[in-house]
Amino acid sequence: MMDSIALAKAIELQCRAREEQWRRNEDLFYLDYGHDPWPLFPWGGRVLDRLYAAYKATKKADRLEINRSACDDDGCCGQAASSRI
Repeated sequence: MMDSIALAKAIELQCRAREEQWRRNEDLFYLDYGHDPWPLFPWGGRVLDRLYAAYKATKKADRLEINRSACDDDGCCGQAASSRI
């Protein structure tokens, strides 16, 4: 029990000392935590982006009433009629 308390205290002191170094020199913080992400994460993001773009493209192409005009029914609207003049 006392060993774990002593270990926790040592870790706490080490963390406080490191934080104090970061306060004095901000570049040390970025050297410790500014590493590049694993290559899997950017690759996965690109894959998801391409899949989403392909999904949106096929969704637009699969519209059932794509050739339907705004003036196809009996009650033509003024805006659609004026744009055909």
